[in-house]
Amino acid sequence: MAIAVASRQLFIDGEWKAPILNKRIPIINPSNENIIGDIPAATKEDVDLAVDAAKRAISRNKGRDWCTASGSVRAGYLRAIAAKVTEKKNELGKLESIDCGKPLDEALGDMGGVIGCFEYYAGLAEGLDTKQKAPISLPMNTFKSYVLKEPIGVVALITPWNYPLSMAARKIAPALAAGCAAILKPSELASVTCLELGEICREVGLPPGVLNIVTGLGHEAGASLASHPDVDMISFTGSSATGSKIMTAAAQLIKPVFLELGGKSPILVFEDVDLDKVAEWTIYGCFYTNGQICSATSRLIVHESIAVEFVNRLVKWAKNIKISDPLEEGCRLGPIVSEAQVCLLFAVYHFFGFRHNFRLKTLFAVDT
Repeated sequence: MAIAVASRQLFIDGEWKAPILNKRIPIINPSNENIIGDIPAATKEDVDLAVDAAKRAISRNKGRDWCTASGSVRAGYLRAIAAKVTEKKNELGKLESIDCGKPLDEALGDMGGVIGCFEYYAGLAEGLDTKQKAPISLPMNTFKSYVLKEPIGVVALITPWNYPLSMAARKIAPALAAGCAAILKPSELASVTCLELGEICREVGLPPGVLNIVTGLGHEAGASLASHPDVDMISFTGSSATGSKIMTAAAQLIKPVFLELGGKSPILVFEDVDLDKVAEWTIYGCFYTNGQICSATSRLIVHESIAVEFVNRLVKWAKNIKISDPLEEGCRLGPIVSEAQVCLLFAVYHFFGFRHNFRLKTLFAVDT
């Protein structure tokens, strides 16, 4: 199934703009390691342009074009974006599948979440109109007090590769609903659908600079964005190590950050459970999104009286997982997102295997 990947530039100020240094990064389909296109590699100079565009979007026409416009005006754009994603749902799902290796049905499910996200925050944006200047009851009548809801300003949104468009939507939609202007920096390992979102924004006529999309490497584009003095808030989803660096950069300018980082998600299995049902849900937790999700089942704490039998059930379930090209019907497990990630996983397995005397119970085929 041949799927064309559009060649895009950076999306800045409502237009496609080539990166100043004209550098690009290859897009590698993780299921076959073929190069299927490339994305622009933004540097500090490009980030500066994107931030300037976002600042202009907020101040244009004294804010009336966006940040002080009614919530219903902003909601109209969010609903238009949702409608366009609905129209392009199948195409976007396939692009995401070949970009990050996610099984197609999971990628299509994510698109449904993207649509719902923009619709949900459109409703909240409309609700802001009735809540603006909400009065606060005070025990004295010498003065009046009320709540004024204002956008924080320019926000930097840095997203991971396991849920490319879904995580982007969860950050973009609330930011735009509130009246902020945003710069999205998706992972260089999965940027295709995020760039397509830029085209959707252009098609629906989103005011220039309200959403800017800069692709590139974390230590170049991401670091420049996180440390930019004119960025008022940072929202990041990714590793704890990178999150720590972003928090450090933000602390220098005393700006708020929102961090969703890695974790360890255990399942506790007691002796009175339905073993087949728990084994099924454990496998689901382990391998959904190819096992590459912050809430993936990564620890099992099992009552010793059922441990051996439970492991046997897990092995049985694991051997029935269909591993294939993610576009193939019935695929339940696609590839790891990149060669570097595969090497990291093997390093972790070797380290903990030798340290704790782990025993391998089943092995999936790996091309070397």
